[in-house]
Amino acid sequence: MEIPTFKMVLNPDDEGLGLKLMSVVDNPAIMVTWAKFNEQEIKLSIQDEDQRIVFGPALIPDLPIKRSIMGEKFFVSIDRENILKTAIKFQKDNLANKIDENHSQQVLSGITIFETFVTDENRVTMAKGFESLPMGTWFITAKVNNDDIWAKMKSGELNGFSIDGLFSFKQAEDLTEKDIRGITREILNKL
Repeated sequence: MEIPTFKMVLNPDDEGLGLKLMSVVDNPAIMVTWAKFNEQEIKLSIQDEDQRIVFGPALIPDLPIKRSIMGEKFFVSIDRENILKTAIKFQKDNLANKIDENHSQQVLSGITIFETFVTDENRVTMAKGFESLPMGTWFITAKVNNDDIWAKMKSGELNGFSIDGLFSFKQAEDLTEKDIRGITREILNKL
């Protein structure tokens, strides 16, 4: 069965498009959770847990993400070029403190994104702990001073980033469920 697939496109000059918020979530659509600095399972940096820093991917290029609107199922993905445009516009629009929980639209206090980068062959080629993610992946590092949110992160209740915004879409080639599983497995099995 073919499933419609759409590519997310961002024209940075369109004031109505782009991210509105970054969300800390319990189930990231990109299916990759973050790493907490100074935790046993992934130790990315020698830091004190008191610093409350989390790090992880926000967008992975060409990863099919399942969506459903009014019962209609489809997939969306975003390519490297549009990820870079999104990351730049995120900074340009000063959204480092616009973070909510599970897409609630309620901006949280006490969380600040202080670092972002998109992997690229000429700048930053990998992120420790996520070496197998493809070039063009957008990574975010956040400082968490919100006690409630930090407790949820430490317990695993919240474990990743998710974007919240508006994009244009263009029809991509329709993929079969087998194609989508293959693409997804190829990206995620490298982790």
